[in-house]
Amino acid sequence: MIKDLNLEDTWSVAIQTQVCIVGAGTAGIFLAQQLRKLGLRVVLLEAGDEVARSPVAVDQRCVQQGIRYRGADSGRSFGLGGTSVLWGGQLIPVVPSDMAARPEVGFSPWPIDYSEVASHFATVKEQLGLPTDDKKQGTDPSLQRFPMLSRINGDFQLRLSEWLPFRTRNFGKAFSDELRTDTDLDVWLNANVVGLTQSPDADVQRISSIEARSSNGKVLVVRPDAVVVCAGALESTRLMLALDESSGGRISHLGAPLGRYFSDHLSVTCGRFECHDWRRYNLETAPIFADSVMRTPRLELSGEAQQRLAVTSAFAHFTFVTHGDTGFDVVRNFLRKRQGEQQGLGLSPAMIGRVVNDVTAMAFWRGFHRRLWIPRKADLLLQVDIEQTANWDSVLSLADERDELGRKRLAIDWRITPEDARVIRTVAERTIEAWRSSPLRDVANLRLTLPEKFDSFETLYDVYHPTGTLRMGSSHINSVLDANLRLWAFDNCYVSSTAAFPSAGSANPGLTHLALTARLADHLRGVLVG
Repeated sequence: MIKDLNLEDTWSVAIQTQVCIVGAGTAGIFLAQQLRKLGLRVVLLEAGDEVARSPVAVDQRCVQQGIRYRGADSGRSFGLGGTSVLWGGQLIPVVPSDMAARPEVGFSPWPIDYSEVASHFATVKEQLGLPTDDKKQGTDPSLQRFPMLSRINGDFQLRLSEWLPFRTRNFGKAFSDELRTDTDLDVWLNANVVGLTQSPDADVQRISSIEARSSNGKVLVVRPDAVVVCAGALESTRLMLALDESSGGRISHLGAPLGRYFSDHLSVTCGRFECHDWRRYNLETAPIFADSVMRTPRLELSGEAQQRLAVTSAFAHFTFVTHGDTGFDVVRNFLRKRQGEQQGLGLSPAMIGRVVNDVTAMAFWRGFHRRLWIPRKADLLLQVDIEQTANWDSVLSLADERDELGRKRLAIDWRITPEDARVIRTVAERTIEAWRSSPLRDVANLRLTLPEKFDSFETLYDVYHPTGTLRMGSSHINSVLDANLRLWAFDNCYVSSTAAFPSAGSANPGLTHLALTARLADHLRGVLVG
């Protein structure tokens, strides 16, 4: 049932529940659904209302102290559905090497086996309405539709990511019926968490209550058996930093790297294609449609190549940029508007004829070739994405400045190192060399466009995949969370966030994050029910 703290008749509400989830975004809504299937009572707290809004609109801006981290503004959304209102819904699993020890780039192994994550991929896909009959890498028939890419070079492996349909990307809409009608799931909007209170018994390391406040001063106190923070990587870290401060350093006093190792995927446009044959380029590189799902090709650097080149995980993919004057732009804006973004269609009378022609071409390519059509006016680009190397000095902390509710704001000191730049240049040059040495050179010429320096967001930027600041690990000395995403410092407090990732790998984090969330749901049932 959806409730609004702003509209409550009384100024103070107190409730008890088995699980309290903080944050009704992608992970929070998904976890709530999994827990309800397991029979647990859930309270879900959301700082925003039913309409997702930007951080600035709800007074949740961050204090930037290092390189400007754009994800703090453009990569977050507050309200029912959270950042699922913004995300592309691209899903691809991590590979085993992403979770293994990689001493050549300073990464320790994850505290869980790959199989413990992979066993939950099917659960996630089934919940989201995606096909679950996954093929083993290298035998998926879809890969046969990219014969030249699959054989481009031994240093690369071709993998396909899947994209959720626009209608299911916004979890607030996709799970609307369950959120509104389930009487054992209370969703509280406009409930800003202002404090997690530890048990008054000094011998008990537990969170006894969570206090939330509305903008008009009403108070909600939840007393749960377990609390799970699912407020996104940045806000979850801010909440844990505030908990550490209020508890006298209980989380960090033994050395846990709380707020440290803040990182993201870095993405760089490193090449431009000049087509010899536009139709063949479209057939060789454009996303395909299989089982009614769009799948996009990417060339991932193999684990063996990473080790030999001493670089982090990385991949190259094929992008195109339009300039707002094609039918593709109109269709995309329409679909994003349906997802929940605040989008205009951008359709002028002068564009109508072009839009009709473009939409017709899109429909033909979708129906006949089962591929996405690339507009002829698009710029064709090669993009390289890498995971950053681990950096202790890239850190999130609490600022002295406070928001309207009296909470300390999050301070971001994000660093990009010369080693990150070396990895980008190495992977970019290796990718372009592979293209030029393959028969694909007859389809399009690929020209290197890397800048001399990576010191501007005009050429290098984050892709809103923050990781590292609440890392899971094997000890309270080297990590914040244990293998079950539980805070080492509190027996009943968990975090489900990409901030728990010890390393990002090259995969978009969504599928792995939701698989870890499904695994957490099973763990909580065992803890609370037995």
